[in-house]
This record gives sequence, structure tokens and C-alpha cells, in this order.
Amino acid sequence: MPAPVPGPPPSSVRRWFQERPSDYSWEQDGLDHVKRLLPAAEPFRAWATFSFTAQSGRIHECDLFIAVPGGLYLVELKAHPGTVGNQGDDWVFHEQGRDWPRTLRNPLHFTDLKSKELKGRLEWAAKRKGMRNLRIPRVEPAVFLTHPGLVSKLDDVQSTRVYGRDEASEGLPWIWRDLLSQPPQSEGRRINPAFSRDILPTLMSEIGIRAATAHLRFGDDWQLAPSVLDAGPAWEDRLAQRSGIVSESGRVRIYLTEEQAGEERKAQVERAARREYQVLQGITHRGIAQPVQIREHQGRPAILFRHDSADLRLDSYLGLFAARLTPESRLELVRQLGEAVRYAHSRSLYHRALAARSVYVSARPDGREPTLRVIDWQTAARDFDPGVNSSIGVSSLGDDVVADSAGPYLAPEFDSPFPDPVELDLFGLGAIAYLILTGRAPAANRAEMIERVRNDGGLHPHGVDGTLPQAIDELVFAATRSAVDHRLESAEMFLLGLDRTERDSAQPAQPQVDPLTATAGQRVDGEWTVERVLGTGSTSRALLVQRIRESDDGEEQAEYRVLKVALDEQKAASLRTEAEVLERVGGAQIVRKLGGPRTLAERTVIDLQYAGGSDLDGGTLGSLLRAEGRLSYHDLERFGRDLFNALDVLAGEGVWHRDIKPDNLAIFRRADRSRQLMLLDFSLAGSTEKDIGVGTRGYLDPLLDSPRRPVYDDHAERYAVAVTLHEMASKQRPQWGDGLTDPRTTSDEVPELASDQFDPALKDGLITFFRRALHRDVGRRFDTLKQMDDAWRAVFTAADRRLPVETDAEEEPEAVRDTLAASASPETTLDHAGLSPRAVSVAAGFGAATVGELLKVRTTEIARARGAGAAVRKELIRRHKQWAPLLRAPEPDVTEPAADARVTVEELVTLLARPFATQRRSKQGDVARATLGLDVNLPRWPSQTAIAKAVGTTQPTVSKNQQTLFENWAESPQLADVREILVDVLGGAGRVMTALELATVVRARLGSSSDDGATAALAVVRAAVEAELWAGEQAEDGDGPRLAVSRRGDDVLVALESLPGTDDPTPSELAELAGALGTAADELAVEDPLPGRAAVLRRLREIPVPEGMPALQDTRLLALASAASKDALVSPSGELYPRGLDLVAALRISQAAAGVRRKDPSARFPTGITVDALLDRVRARFPEIRLDASPTHVRISEALDAAGFALRYDTRDQRFYPEAPPAPLASSTSLPARPFEHSGRDGVRRQLDRAVDRGGFVALTLRGKDLPGTAEMVAETWQVRPLDVGAVFLNELRGIASERGRDWSAIVRSDLKFTETEQMSRGLDSWVRLAWERTGKRIDAESDPETVVFLHDAGLLARYAESGGRELLVRLQAAARSPHRAPHGLWLLCPAESAVGAAQLDGMVVEVVDGSERIVLDRDSLGELRTVDVVA
Repeated sequence: MPAPVPGPPPSSVRRWFQERPSDYSWEQDGLDHVKRLLPAAEPFRAWATFSFTAQSGRIHECDLFIAVPGGLYLVELKAHPGTVGNQGDDWVFHEQGRDWPRTLRNPLHFTDLKSKELKGRLEWAAKRKGMRNLRIPRVEPAVFLTHPGLVSKLDDVQSTRVYGRDEASEGLPWIWRDLLSQPPQSEGRRINPAFSRDILPTLMSEIGIRAATAHLRFGDDWQLAPSVLDAGPAWEDRLAQRSGIVSESGRVRIYLTEEQAGEERKAQVERAARREYQVLQGITHRGIAQPVQIREHQGRPAILFRHDSADLRLDSYLGLFAARLTPESRLELVRQLGEAVRYAHSRSLYHRALAARSVYVSARPDGREPTLRVIDWQTAARDFDPGVNSSIGVSSLGDDVVADSAGPYLAPEFDSPFPDPVELDLFGLGAIAYLILTGRAPAANRAEMIERVRNDGGLHPHGVDGTLPQAIDELVFAATRSAVDHRLESAEMFLLGLDRTERDSAQPAQPQVDPLTATAGQRVDGEWTVERVLGTGSTSRALLVQRIRESDDGEEQAEYRVLKVALDEQKAASLRTEAEVLERVGGAQIVRKLGGPRTLAERTVIDLQYAGGSDLDGGTLGSLLRAEGRLSYHDLERFGRDLFNALDVLAGEGVWHRDIKPDNLAIFRRADRSRQLMLLDFSLAGSTEKDIGVGTRGYLDPLLDSPRRPVYDDHAERYAVAVTLHEMASKQRPQWGDGLTDPRTTSDEVPELASDQFDPALKDGLITFFRRALHRDVGRRFDTLKQMDDAWRAVFTAADRRLPVETDAEEEPEAVRDTLAASASPETTLDHAGLSPRAVSVAAGFGAATVGELLKVRTTEIARARGAGAAVRKELIRRHKQWAPLLRAPEPDVTEPAADARVTVEELVTLLARPFATQRRSKQGDVARATLGLDVNLPRWPSQTAIAKAVGTTQPTVSKNQQTLFENWAESPQLADVREILVDVLGGAGRVMTALELATVVRARLGSSSDDGATAALAVVRAAVEAELWAGEQAEDGDGPRLAVSRRGDDVLVALESLPGTDDPTPSELAELAGALGTAADELAVEDPLPGRAAVLRRLREIPVPEGMPALQDTRLLALASAASKDALVSPSGELYPRGLDLVAALRISQAAAGVRRKDPSARFPTGITVDALLDRVRARFPEIRLDASPTHVRISEALDAAGFALRYDTRDQRFYPEAPPAPLASSTSLPARPFEHSGRDGVRRQLDRAVDRGGFVALTLRGKDLPGTAEMVAETWQVRPLDVGAVFLNELRGIASERGRDWSAIVRSDLKFTETEQMSRGLDSWVRLAWERTGKRIDAESDPETVVFLHDAGLLARYAESGGRELLVRLQAAARSPHRAPHGLWLLCPAESAVGAAQLDGMVVEVVDGSERIVLDRDSLGELRTVDVVA
């Protein structure tokens, strides 16, 4: 096409408004490009580099606002050079000569927000100027990539409304030729000269556009970036820079209030800002955002956080570096997040809205060494913390500070009035773990998330990635259970589960692995292997390690200790101090130092006694209190005595711990199962007495730093002891006054005690004790530690005289409790009804002594019970539900709610139908119920004819009654909100959805109180749609309804109407598109094999879309195709499958039986897999598959055999186990060699030729009897690099034996024992793992981006699958499948009994994603190859 040319010489009329040139030369160059092409004619006019304040309070920086005949456009300019592609919403710019790409989140989304708010301000200005009838045209957003020579490879979705430089860009439409010079889509959208010349400049002046930059200065020395980093409903983030002797960067969060906001709204926003700042005070963890200061900015509260300009949001990081992330590194990211949550919870800090958008990643430019950091604490709760307003505690949550993009990660109960903050965070932790492990969000939106966990009970990452270990799938599922009372109890339990997973699937570590990155199961420091990662604090990381000593007769003995590793050399000083202190005081109730300080892998470490004793999953006193609530009478006395014994040792040596708190007191379990406290973490013991601020907030004596007490003293140490004892007795810390006022300025003699939580038998004595121990006047406190100890003992001595001593501290077995609970009646006392003693105590706090009295307590009250741990609350709620049928619940009294009240879908349906239910003489009540779909005999969304037949009347009568219904519904304020929801949701989902999809959204938004909420939700959608249609037809402005309805078979489609003067597609065009997608989906779902996600998307993208319709996101395209189909469903991995998918096919595709561990009686956790667990894994991949209600193990066994899985059912254990391992090492031999010349069958040849070109993973399956000579033929016929896996592995294992001075015959004997018992000794396991690691390195050395590696003789991968073999194969497969990693391709020769069965190695199923990853070398193929070879 001819190049665009500028218009005639400029006239005296000003058409380009720009107060001063841009501070960025690249931006001004892009502006000049448009300015040169701007004709000197009406209605062309432009404003460049200005800002304006929106109604929301945001100050928007705008690059270019331009009026052209085709409309009004707000253009965002970006000037990155090179080639741009995308990973989801993240744009990736690759520039020649630059090692690492630049990333940018698609700016169109925020530009669209600017466009809408600019239009809103123009409308406001028009009213101010008296132009009330003026209709402001829509302001369209656009992105202009200005750099000359830019090459775009953005996909269809991401390239929407994105333009390049005219004649100087590739892969994009041009900004002037294809956008700004185009005529309007219709005459109704044309910008006329009068509007551009006379009105628009006036309105722009009225809204106060300016080039000022004062709003970009934060304080005196911080400069804010013009572009917004991120934004939420009531806040925005900007990068900040400070230049000086040392340059610094940060992130400033600015809280926004609307221009006309009242004082209440301003106070609400200020509270949110203050909450985020206050709750983070005293929090020092690398995984939690660090606030630097809070101050007013442009009349609004703002917080400065530590932040690096190169940090990426978690979802952006995963998209950019997914190919470089190994399974181990992904688990490390999950661990970091879990440790941050555990740390926060240990300090009574709860995020409550944990989502992927709330996590940032700091890493090296190539993505290595990532560190997670959690932000967005504005919704946080921090209970029982002095100095923090009590209003910051547990409260209901609003949507005003939580972004919509957080929705897929929020727990289903997030919208309920008083959700448990611990449960919210655990769900968020599990949902983000799902993203990290699979690379995919758990859902596209909140409605889909709620529907998924409602149907599946929780999230199953195995449904997306079948290679994930079963244990990690179960862990994520346990954290995201939809039923709160079945969800994991704590972040500590999540990390314990993660330890188990890492230990079971560990890759062997380098001899000098960095202990800061080692995970469970990896070897560190010679023979020591990591058993658990105990946690990471502000100065060090603690690892529980074990060493196995194996005698000549094979007996094994385990030895445990803790390696405490300094995070860096700066932190090493505190570690050395700790070692010096422990040298003097360690032993008894204080952890002992076993060695060090020393250097390990260039890190400073000390060796400590493991403070958990015989309990390898043991935790701290803090975790015990959070899980179970206050201590029992018995434990309070015993643990208190332990604490005083430890302090007595410290006092004798003149040592202050400086950080006494429950989280620094471990629960040590002796061999006889009894427990004691053990004091640990002396990292602050070296602090000077002048350092009065060190320690943990809440345990520090707040009356220090006064003229009488300017330095730390013994009283301050004992104050922390008293607070710890108080927390042991009540689960809460005492609070001074209102929690805000400095205790030094008040007259309170003692803080407020949680005396209502004390054990009644101890209450009086504890009050007396704490009033003295915590008194503001140290002269009235205990004078010495012994005096305090004696007073503590006296509390229990006095109580013993008044009350009988507890006779049984042990809990009843769970089976006995279940029996008692099942036989309970309303009159049964709770201690005889199967409740634990702790639960009985908590129930007594509600005045409940019998089952009937407990049932009168609402479960929401139980869920908020103060002083009760999560385990007790869950027990009470579970029993409450079990006993609820014993009492007949009264009928609910449905009253008309207030206009702004929140109602569930069931309540709304009752309100909609009730006005007509009492009209007995008419059919209106029956018509109302039938229209709402409440008659089970009618189809969904019944027609008037169907309704007439069902209620026994005529179609005209139904029509007349419906008009009355619709008029009534159109006046409902609750339904008006639903109508707005439908319009908003449709606008974000491609303008068309099925009625069932909309019902899912409405159910998620309004909530549901029953299991059958889907019917009620669909009824609400019908009522809202009919009300919208009726109101639109009656509207006086003539705009008409905003929605349209069409039918396709039994399905109902709802679409947005195309407004006059727009190029939006019509509802009929949208319905036609949905129908075509549904038809294609049904065809794809029955193909064999099922096509993968990429193939499905290619097929669906081939269907033409209506003109003017933007490209749908992949997830929305799949969802619409499935919803509009007859029988096609979408799997979490993006496949389309039929609802009636055969179980055999489901097992084969899902690989649900892969990775099942052999029977191992010595294992700490069950091996094998149950029928239910196996089917759960199938449903994780295919959630809505139709399976028999209770399939027998015989039926499952048959399906497993047909799918190629060699699992056998153990009727005693009721579990499936793999068959016995194949032949031992002693009989392993090499295959006979038989060379073949280049020849072959055309079909197989073509497949293999394409596989060489295409790359990726390919399994070559053949019968075992056809194996001799096949490997050599393949190697010589195709350009592949052959590797004999068995030979390489045995060579490496022999080398290890030689290095360690071990006789090879001893290795063979251990292997023979493994064959006989199916149990591998830990010594052999560690050697085999190391051999697989070295084998993997040999294979890596043979791999490059152009090579196809051919593995044969690989049966030992199966024999030692659980000792590193499977992990190695999965890693190699993942590398081959990635286009960015070596090798280019990986071929694996898989002999079996049948060439056409599932790909496997000696009974171990080899994962193949789809049919393209498998080539069958059957007898005919190989026979023809041999025949052609002879002829040649």
C-alpha cells in the first residue's frame, strides 16, 4: 500500500496540544510520528502527555488522546525494540545483543480503564457546562508500539487493539493507516467538526488536564514512575526511585478515594491503608513485604515498600521462565510461600485474600534463585497484638480493596460474614501451589473456582499434570477442600506434607549442595540427608538431617540433628554468637549444640540437637496453641515447669534469651511418648542491653525506653515469660488499653487479661499471678525468677486442693468416639457423646453441656470461638452437623430484606415467587414457578407452550401472566443488581454465554445455602433476563433491552445486544458462533486419541468470528465451546472429552495409575493406592466423567489391565500395588548387536522422519520378542544419538562403589534382597539415586538443541523407578517437550508383551500426552523393514 502522507501545511488553528515535550525521547519520537501524519483539517485534534484526575481519585498519565473522523482514541505508547511475543498477558521483548528479555504486562487493560474514566470525566464536564443532552462518544483504547523495525509475534488475543509504526513494523497493523485514518464504522460514530473544534477543547479544559508532575514526587526524595505498576479497586502501585550516593528502588501503594467521597468513605480507605502498614510492623521475613514509611500523598494515604524494579508478579515469572523451572524448583517456590504463611500465622497475622497477584518474585535476570514475597496486606487481620487496633481483627471482607483477578484463588467462604482467616490463607496457599506446580491458574474466574471445588471437593493439580506425585496432588487437595472442617489445619501441616513429598521423590544432591536450597531427601554434608526443612527465619534456615548407618548384616540405624545455616555472611555473626551461648547453657530443657560453627558449601552452619525428639513431624508450642487452643490443665503445669527450668539455667550463666515466645519453644517427644518443652533459637542472645527493640513485637516489655528503664533488664526478660505463659493458658496475648495508645502514656496498672479463656479451675490463681507478673510498676512485679516460679507452682497447688485431679489425660480412640456420637440423643451429656475433652471445654463456654444445648449454638459462632484451636472447632462443627437431624429445625421465616441486603439465590427465588403463590384462583403462582424452572417435569428455561401444558392452561394465558411477572420482577432492587452482574459478566466473556454458565456466576456472586443451588441460580438468571427484556422494551429512551435470548436445541444462549452506532456483533451472529463452536467441540471430544489442548485450540480458532468481535481468551473459547456443545466437557488441562468417556481410556490418558509405589511395610506413610484414590486421580483429569457409583476392585483391575497398568489388588490392605520388580542386577546383560541398513516401511518411516523434524518426546513401542537388533536399526537409519541406559547406569553405579571402597558383590546381594522382599535398603537407595543423577548428566552431555537422543535398554528405569528412575525419565521428557530446552527430541524404546498396548518399561507405564508421542513398531512394520533391508 502507498505510504501514509501528512496533510497540507498546518493552518493557524491549533490541533496538537502538548504543553512541553516528553521527558522520554522514545515517547516523543512516537508522538512526532503521529503528529507528522495529522492533517490540518477538521475534526483532527490531539492532546499529548497530560494527566487528569478521575472520579475514582486516580491520577492518570495519558500519552495521546486524539479525535479523528472514526472516533475518539486514547493511545498508550511503548517503545521496546526487537521481537515481541507473549506468555498469556505478559509481553516478552527479545532484543539482539541482550541476554535476557524484557517483560511487560499487556497495557491495554489499564488503558481501557483510563478510557472509561476519561469518558466519565468528559460527561461530568459537559453537565457542568450545561450540555446535559450531549452524548459523549466512546473513548477507544489502543496501544502503539513505536520502535522502528519491531517484529510482533503476539497471538490473536494479545494483538487486539495493538498497532505498530507505519512502514516500520512487522506483524501488526499500522497506527495511522489502519486505525487513525480509517473512516467510522457507521455515520452515527463519526466525530463531526463542531464537536472537535468547539466542544472537546472546552471539556478537556474543564476536567483540568495538565502536564504537572507534582503527583510523581513522594516525599522529598522519591520519584514515582509515570506508569502504574498495578492497580486494584481502591489503590494503585507505582515504582519509586531515589537517587543519591546509593540508588534505591521501592513500590508506593497509593490508596484512592472518589472525588465526591464522604467522610465515612475516606475514613474507610484510610483504615485500609493503616491496616496494611500496622499489621506489618515487627514482621521481618524475606517472604513478606517490608513497609518503609506511611505518609500522605496528594491528600491520600500512601505506603512505601521495599521493591526492586526487576521484580515480577508470580504469574508473570512463571510464564516467562516456565521452561527453566524443574519440578524441584517449583516445589521450592511452594515451600517459600508456605513458610511465609507459617511465619505470618505464628505472629497472628493473616492475609485473608492470598492470590497469585499478591505474590512477587525477585530473581536473577535468567530466572534463577527466585525468592517469593507476599504483598497486598490491606485485608489482613492481626489478632491479639498490642499496638494494633482491635478493629483490624477478624471481620467480614469487602470487595473494595480486593481485585477481581484474585477471585480464582479465594476460598469459597471468602464472601461469608466472618470467615476463618487461617482457613482462607490455607486455601489461597493451596490454590497458588496449584498455579506454581502446573503453570495454570486453578480457574478462569471466581465463579468457575467455586463450581470446581463444589463439584470436585477441592483442587487436583494431577488433572493438569499427570506426572505430579500422588502425594503432592493430595496435599494441594487437602489445602483446598471445599468443606472447611476437612481442610488442612495449618500451614505447618502443609509444610510437613511438602517434606514428605520431597523426601519420597528427591533427586540426589551434589556432595557440596548449597544447604540454603536443599530440600527433603537431598544429601548434604557427606552422609547427612535432609529429612525436613524446619523453616527459614530472618537470619538462618534450619534443616532436620539424618544419617543412616548400615551394618554388614544390613541393619540400619538413623541419627538426627539440625543444621542451622546462616542466610548470608552478614547474618553469620548471630549464628556464631548463638553457638557461643549454647556452648555454656545447652542441655536438658535447652537445645544442645553438637558442632560448629563451621563452613559447609561456603555457608556458615552450626549443628544442633533436634528439639522434636522422637517426633520427626514435631512442631513448636506456638503451632500447638494455634492448632488446639489453650493448653490443658496438665500440659499448662508441666510445660510451665519446663520453661522455668530452662530460664533457671540461663539465669545461672547470666544469659538473656531476648526472644522468648511459644514459637521458640519446641515440643520434645521422648521415647516413651511423653513431652517436654525445649528452648531454642538464641540468635538474639548476643544483643546488647541498649538494643531494646530486638525481639518479637507483643512479647517485648512496652514499658522499656523510659527514664526509669532506659535499657533491657531482667524484668523485660520475665515480661516475655509472663506473656508466653498467658498465651499458654488462653491462646491469647494480654493487651494494653485500646491497643493503639502507647502503654507508657496510660495509667493502666496491668494489661487486659483474657481471663475468660482460662481454665475455670485455675482462673482465680492465674489472674493473681498475671496481675503481678505484668504490672507496669516493676517494683510490684516478681523480684526474682525463683519468686515467679514459686508463684506459678502455687497456682496449681491451690487448684489441686479445690478440684479433683484429672485422672486421664489421654483422648479416647476415634472409633469409640464415633460409636458414642452415633448413639447420642439430645439429652446426652457431651462428655458421654463422643466429644474430646477439649471440645467439651469449648462447648461449656457456650453454655452447652448436652447435645441438645450444643445444637442451639450456631456453627458460625463455633467457627469464631476464641481460645479454641482449629482442630477443636472442626470437631464441634462436624459433630454439630452429624447431630443436627436429631432436632427438627423450625421453618425459616422469610421476610422482605432491605434493598441493599445480601440474599442467596434460594432466598431470591422465594422472594420472586412468593407474591404470586397466594393467588389461588389464578394460574399465576403455577406460571411463576414453571417460568422459574422450579417444576422438575419441565425442561430448563421452558417455553410458554411447555408451561401451558404443564399447568393446564393456554399459551395466551401464560403470556398474559408472564407479563405481570416480568413487570413485577423489573421493579425488584435485588434483581436489578443481578441484571447488572449479567451485563458486566457478558461483556468480559465475549458477549455471549449459555444460561447455565450465567447461573454458575450468579450462584458464586450471591451465594447458595443448599446443594441444589444450581436450580435456584438458573431461576434467578431467567428472572433477571426477562426483567431486563421487559424493562428495555418499556424504556422511554428507545435504547431497548441490553440482553437477547436465543435457543439452540435444549440450550439457551444469552448475549449482549449490539448498540446503535457500534460495530459490535449482533446476538444472532454470536449465537451462530456459539453453535459452530459447540459442534466442533462435540466432534473433537470423540476423536481417538483425544487431541491435546493446542490441537483443540487450533481447530476452534479456525471457526470465523463475527466482524467487530475481539478474539476470545483460550480459556473462554474452550468454555464456550463446551457449554454450547451437546456432550463435550473441558478438562483442567484444556482437552475436550465426552461425558461418557470409557474408564479404560480415562486411565490410559490420565496416567492415574502411574507412579504407584510398591508395597513397603517399613515406609512411614502408606504405599500403593486405594480404589477411591485412583478414581479421584481420574476425576482430577476428567472431573465430570460418568463412572459407576461404586465400582468394584475387580472392575477396576480389568480396566487397569486393559489400559496397560500392571497393578494387582491386595484384598487385605484394600490397595493396588505394582507387581514385583523385574530381574536383578546380577542377570542384567546387554542386547545382542545386529546391524541393519537404512530401509523401512513408508508409514513408519514417515512418522519417524516427522518425529526427527518435530522434536519432542516419542515412545517407540514393540513386542519384546521383536526387540533384538531393533535399537541398532533405528540408530543407523535415523539421525539420532543412541544411548544404552542400562550400560551407562551400571557403569556409574560400579564407579560409585569403587569410589566408596565397597565390594560390587555386596551391591548385588543388596539388590537380590530387594528382589526378594520388594524393600530397598536406604544404603542401596542412596547409591542408586546418585547413579541416576550421574546417568542424567551423561545424557545431558549428549543433548543439544539440534539432537534427538535415542534411549534403549532402559528397563532399569522401571526397576528403580522409586529411587530416581521415574524422576529422571520425567525430567528428560519435560526437557524434550519444551521448545527452549535440550534435547531437540527424545526417543525411548519400550518393549512389552504387545506393541499396541500402553507404552511401558517392564510394567512401568510411560506417559504419553497424545497420539503424536507414540509410534508403534509392530511385527509387520519391522518385517517389512527387514525385507527391504535384504533386498537393498
